[in-house]
Amino acid sequence: MRILKFIGPLLILSVFSCKNNRTDLTKVNHDDFKTIHPNFTLSSTAVDHGILLDAFKCEEKVNGVENSIPLSWKNVPEGTKSLAVVMYHYPKKDDKTEINSYLLLWNISPEITEIPYKMAKSGTWYMGANKDGNAISYTSPCSQGKGKHTYIIALYALAETPSSLPTHHSVEVDYNVFMNAIGKTKIIDRTTLTFIDTK
Repeated sequence: MRILKFIGPLLILSVFSCKNNRTDLTKVNHDDFKTIHPNFTLSSTAVDHGILLDAFKCEEKVNGVENSIPLSWKNVPEGTKSLAVVMYHYPKKDDKTEINSYLLLWNISPEITEIPYKMAKSGTWYMGANKDGNAISYTSPCSQGKGKHTYIIALYALAETPSSLPTHHSVEVDYNVFMNAIGKTKIIDRTTLTFIDTK
């Protein structure tokens, strides 16, 4: 009986510990996600034939905030309750361990089909931190190195709003916080827009 009394709490503690470890170690990389509904598409008037137009590069900061890229989408899948957007870039070629994020948006109504230029922070949804993590803002591409720099904007169709994300704008929501929250939510579909900033 004494052994059972000892083993019981130990098993409970072990299960709880494993559960916590799985949560803490959640890493989400959806680059290999294949869009399920091919007519669910994302586009931008700032991108022409896969190239970011000069007018949308290196936006001027006003009170720490930059003008956001215009976005539009169509054919949101049935059953979608919430949309989320992330824009990211790998600063080191062929190395996906380091990621810079430029736009983090969540709690977007599935009835919304576009976010006009400069309006990413002005809707009924919520925005996370900029690339540097010091302001609630979009960060425009402003690549310094020569060559091609690839950026990806992903639009997620979700079965619910990620419960771990706040119901307000928050500089505490960075790429890792955002993606971990997405990873714990049922993803109905994901579509992307990939473009290049050239020097």
